[in-house]
Amino acid sequence: MNKPTHDTRNGLLCALAVAAALWASYPVAEMGFIDDWSYIKTAQMFAQTGHFVYNGWAVEILGWQVLWGALFIKLFGFSFTITRLSMLPVVMATIFLLHSILRRFGVTPRNAIFGTLTFGLSPLFLPLAGSFMTDVPGAFVILLCLYLCKRAVDAGTARSTIAWLTLAAASNALGGSVRQIAWLGALVMLPSTGWLLRKRRGVLLASFFLWGISAAAIFLTMQWFSHQPYSLPEPILPPAGLNPIKHSIHLLFQLSGALLCILLMVFPILVAWLTTVRSLNSAALSKLALITATFGVFEWITSWTAPWLYHVLSAEFDPNRNGENGAAMFPGLPKWGRETISLLVVVTALILLRQLRSKLWPQLKSWAKGRTALPSPWQDILWLLGPFTVCYFLLLIPRGYRFVISDTYLLPIIPIAILCLLLLHQRWIAKPIPRISFAVLAIFALLSVAGTHDWFAWYRAKTIAANEILASGVPRTEIQGGWAYDGWTQIEADGYLNDPRLVLPAGAYHPVPNPQPDPNKCGYDFTSYTPAIHPRFSLVFARKMSCLTPSKFPPVHYRTWLPPFSGTIYVQRIPGTATAINGFHPQNPVKPHKPLHS
Repeated sequence: MNKPTHDTRNGLLCALAVAAALWASYPVAEMGFIDDWSYIKTAQMFAQTGHFVYNGWAVEILGWQVLWGALFIKLFGFSFTITRLSMLPVVMATIFLLHSILRRFGVTPRNAIFGTLTFGLSPLFLPLAGSFMTDVPGAFVILLCLYLCKRAVDAGTARSTIAWLTLAAASNALGGSVRQIAWLGALVMLPSTGWLLRKRRGVLLASFFLWGISAAAIFLTMQWFSHQPYSLPEPILPPAGLNPIKHSIHLLFQLSGALLCILLMVFPILVAWLTTVRSLNSAALSKLALITATFGVFEWITSWTAPWLYHVLSAEFDPNRNGENGAAMFPGLPKWGRETISLLVVVTALILLRQLRSKLWPQLKSWAKGRTALPSPWQDILWLLGPFTVCYFLLLIPRGYRFVISDTYLLPIIPIAILCLLLLHQRWIAKPIPRISFAVLAIFALLSVAGTHDWFAWYRAKTIAANEILASGVPRTEIQGGWAYDGWTQIEADGYLNDPRLVLPAGAYHPVPNPQPDPNKCGYDFTSYTPAIHPRFSLVFARKMSCLTPSKFPPVHYRTWLPPFSGTIYVQRIPGTATAINGFHPQNPVKPHKPLHS
């Protein structure tokens, strides 16, 4: 085979391998998964009405993803599984694009396959690939822009360069509507590429013209979204009045956790640097041992172990199944086992950092002083991905300052880390990835498939338990089943969630929550969003809870592929009045208005 045909075949095989792993996990459940119940509802409404109808949960515009999901709903009928299945082509295209990008930046065929599967089979990507979340489509849009910008760099003429940049601008301006942060492709990556290629005739002028058109289109789209009923604005800057010291320390931990989480997700590649520890001198080994011991003591005191950030990884590998908010990755391991994994990640990263300081840093200083030119792949990486990465993390800072940086936000950054690590390994260690990396990748892939399977098995069991209650004649609004289940119940009943930040049409009414905490402690922090739910029954993972009593409904047992290899959903009864449990005053009978079509 010639080179392009060979690369196309390998890219397709990677995409098929990830699709096979995804469906081996059986990602089927007729209820919401994380936040995708809100997005699925918008797609369902578009299929029914031809309009975007938001419901008070999405801060993303959703854009073309709604149209794509609505197409599948129109063709095959509505179900949660069908709507999620619409994302499979996007998932496979994302994997294929990443492989093509790695090859274009000079990664060897074997390493490009390994790097692509490191991303596609990671515990962060795989469960999101089985959902209708916007994270994978957002990563797809960013990778598409990167691929097109790299094609512009590799183009032989100024005319073809401008054509590729035009495609990058158009695809990102349209595609970024799925998730606003993806617009950094047109706003940052595009002008950076134009500046890199400024010596080509007309390219700099064309790139900034395309930037202006893209910025105008993005501004108009944001203006449209800001006026949509029941959309949810997301300000860039945090509000005034926060404690600067407290929140700055919180931000520091969030950014540190983000860095460590990225290192954990690329550990199949990072682990290759452990093979170079023998090349360190005694002074370097002493420093490494001291830092390792310090971090180990810090871990022991703070219990700050993998994965360091909350959301997908924690819920995916929660061995206790005690709620929507999970525990920690690597189920069944004792605390010392998780700390050991954390130490391995940190130690390996320190070895890599020393390599960068001794080999790459002198080259960067020489380049900065104009003495030498960077090798072609690194110059392209510096301009195409450097400003983009900096701006991406800058936009995460307000979120981390006020709330948390979810591990899902790191999905577009992981391919950049994979690309850089593979090129560094090829240049300074060896061209082929060592066997230990393949062993770690196999472990990660098995964990990803099993964790995704167990997560959906948990949701399927919840659905079965809820359906048993419904079959007895109990209305859905009297069942409390966690935020994914309750969120769908609320928007089915009232049209939107109760959030004070909503963009409301004239005359709409917000139910006012009781600020007093629930005295029975049976509620959870999502109940203020769901005033339509007055629960009599709750789906829980523990047989005995102090504020609940047994019900006549039998428990639902399900099997898992990870320890403890089984789980149970219990249907418990909530004593007392529903309004007291839900935390709302019953005196005001005003109902929220139904959402308006836009």
